[in-house]
Amino acid sequence: MNDNLKNRLLGRGPLDRGCEAGMAVVDQYVEAVLRGDDAARLFPAIVAHMDGCAACREDIEGLIEALRNIRPPDDRV
Repeated sequence: MNDNLKNRLLGRGPLDRGCEAGMAVVDQYVEAVLRGDDAARLFPAIVAHMDGCAACREDIEGLIEALRNIRPPDDRV
């Protein structure tokens, strides 16, 4: 059994610090994703947590999608 599947079935892996820890830096993670940075490298703990927590994964992916769909403000006056 691979580690990813094992962590999903049995719980948190060594990098997963839990929901609260992930939410403390979720804004930074989302901004990195939206900029196109390597967010998985920059925020391995959030990625590890999302691998095992469907609720947080859905929330964060939903936030990213919502922000991608927001138009930037029109600079014309």
